[in-house]
Amino acid sequence: MARTGVIFNIDWNGCIRCGACVAVCPHPEPFTTPFDTIAVNRACVVACMLCERVCPLTAITSHSATNRPVAVRA
Repeated sequence: MARTGVIFNIDWNGCIRCGACVAVCPHPEPFTTPFDTIAVNRACVVACMLCERVCPLTAITSHSATNRPVAVRA
């Protein structure tokens, strides 16, 4: 099955810029914003969802690159 990737959204009012999402990200290239968070508005084809799970404030959400909701893996 081909992956279409996910696009992450960050609740900037809730994000404390702790860097946990960046620390666990296995993306092969720098997948970050200037604010030390994972990238937004760019599709992530790894789609491991580790960043969502590690965020201490649940400030990260995602949707598929095809605009369908993505379930967080347990």
